Amino acid sequence: MKKFMAILLVLAFALSLAACSSSPATSNGGSSGDTASTGSKANDPAGEKFKIGFSQCVMNHPFRISMVDYFKEAVKDYPDVEPIIVEGDGDVQTEITNIESLIQQGCDAIIVSSLSGTAIYPAYKEVYEAGIPLIIAASGCATEGEDAYNYYNTFVSTDEVEMGMAAAEYANTLLNGKGNVVMIRGVVESTNSLNRYNGWNKKAPEYPDIKVIVEQAADWLRLDANQAMTNILSANSDIDLVYCENDEMAMGCLEAIQDAGREKEIMIISMDGQEDAALEVQKGGSFKLTITNNSDTHEAVAAAYKLAKGENVDKRIILPYELVTKENVDAYLAANFS
Repeated sequence: MKKFMAILLVLAFALSLAACSSSPATSNGGSSGDTASTGSKANDPAGEKFKIGFSQCVMNHPFRISMVDYFKEAVKDYPDVEPIIVEGDGDVQTEITNIESLIQQGCDAIIVSSLSGTAIYPAYKEVYEAGIPLIIAASGCATEGEDAYNYYNTFVSTDEVEMGMAAAEYANTLLNGKGNVVMIRGVVESTNSLNRYNGWNKKAPEYPDIKVIVEQAADWLRLDANQAMTNILSANSDIDLVYCENDEMAMGCLEAIQDAGREKEIMIISMDGQEDAALEVQKGGSFKLTITNNSDTHEAVAAAYKLAKGENVDKRIILPYELVTKENVDAYLAANFS
């Protein structure tokens, strides 16, 4: 009996020690907010999804719609990602409010595509101060020396300066080194417009006999460009080529040129690689070139996912572009719009 009682006492003591050393299951409640601010849930035992937000400036433009479609497609590769998409309706204050909403929803990474120039930088700062990784996609971004350069983790886009240079070079080929050019610009304070403009002007000194006789902003819009081009045609009888900073404006200019009966005398080159622009190139009329601006957001999503997990990415991720001309337009349309 004494031995039996001793065994019972030893067992009871062992069970007591085991109970004291075990810790209760921790709740996910308090830590989830901290995880959102740091952009990492890699050690989250609950296995919650990473929230990746996408703030798109507008959804009334084929390029911007394509970006969102690619985003929806890209996030399917990540079963643990919860996507959130917001649209700014072309208004910077709405964009800022949308980005603030993504912060409040606890996003682990935020992708922003804005055309608002430096006006959007306060929202970038809010994302930075919230400790959330920021990815700028096909949009304006600050350069070294600006405070806003520190607000974003990576910039994913084609090199629009190079695109502008390529446009000037092709214009020289079309014009055989001499001619009058009308330049139709987008939102001139936006980085997209500035880069395409600066690229053209970086190359233009090599072609001194090619003269830009008119510069007109049309805010990236087809109707605005049509109205601007109609007025320019009325005031200028000697125009050889129109350089548009995007295809939407180029399509508006094309309509104005056709309405004026001057399609045979004026050529058009543009950017973005839209299907309707490529179809015009295919026709062999006055529309001679569109340079693709890569709308594929797979790389932006991949960067956002890595940053959300606490991994590092390059400060700049450059996407390829392509010159779509009569020589390769059939293959381009088949590969991208079949």
